[in-house]
Amino acid sequence: MPVVISLQGAVPADVAVGLSPLAELMACLHSIAEPEHHLAVRQWLERVRAELSTESQSLIAVYSPLWTRMRCRLLMPLEPPLGLTLEQELARLEALSLDDFVMGAAPSVHGGVFDTHGLLTDRAVREAYILSSERRSFSRGELARSLFQTPERTRSGLLELLRRCAAEFFDAEWARVRHRLENECTRVRARVQALPLPEALASLSPNATVGHNPPSVAYDKLQSLRADLRGRRCLLVPSAHTRPHLIVRDDPPYPLVVHFPVENTGRQSEQATLAQVRLRLSILSDPARLSLCRHLVNEPITTSDLAARTGMTLPQVSRHLGRLREAGLLTSRRDGRQIHHRLDTDCLMRLGVDVLTSIIR
Repeated sequence: MPVVISLQGAVPADVAVGLSPLAELMACLHSIAEPEHHLAVRQWLERVRAELSTESQSLIAVYSPLWTRMRCRLLMPLEPPLGLTLEQELARLEALSLDDFVMGAAPSVHGGVFDTHGLLTDRAVREAYILSSERRSFSRGELARSLFQTPERTRSGLLELLRRCAAEFFDAEWARVRHRLENECTRVRARVQALPLPEALASLSPNATVGHNPPSVAYDKLQSLRADLRGRRCLLVPSAHTRPHLIVRDDPPYPLVVHFPVENTGRQSEQATLAQVRLRLSILSDPARLSLCRHLVNEPITTSDLAARTGMTLPQVSRHLGRLREAGLLTSRRDGRQIHHRLDTDCLMRLGVDVLTSIIR
């Protein structure tokens, strides 16, 4: 179920690249709420969770529907320009009309499929929405009820929480990651100017594919969405904390937003694509290759030694080694006239994380 962005008629001027501390704060809150999705920052999460005040932890639980299942569009840049401070972005949120705040928050509060048309004007629709939210979870139901009964208090409580988080952990974290994100913005802007737009947007994810008729980019996600960029703005916002998720939000009248992960230095080339994960799992499912792996993991070994140990013929061993090498699971080193093979244990160790990343990406 891909997310497809049609780029027919779009031009580089339609695409803005920049920072959003508010979107980054939401990514942090998502990882705090769902730490099992974010193994790479587990130590950071444990430290932040241990240092959060009791009141902040309580408020995070109350407002968690806004950043768990479906990220709230109001906590992303509402319009250009990008690169505002957190307080400036919070001021934009505070300046919204209450109706715009309610309608912008409602889809994320519910977190599922619900037609929000008529929420503001039809009491029956509103009651059905609250009931549907309650059926999804108690916390969603409570937040849905307060969203309509006391919208101003709900917004002020959210703003209080976000400012608390800034003081307790986010200001320091933003200072740590901002330079890396600024560098990524520079690289992405250069690609937007130098490459066709589908290729530039596809470069944001290892699991993106480019379409040509019409020009488009598709991101492999557990989400079905088709968005047309013709006559609209697209905001590309890098994140140090959203990994492994790439978030695409299309909520007119706001611009389309792509909140994409930035890897730590040196990790981008190591990140397995979905095709690589499938290939590795398929190759390792063969009993004969698993038998070879038990020998390859312990020490460097030659093809002839493997054949002697396993009872396979040399051509059989060579074919299996070729498949392991094709999947990036085998390293080979020449020593004189002999070639010694060994299982790439680092790659194998990452496979579990790569599988999880591919599932939740």
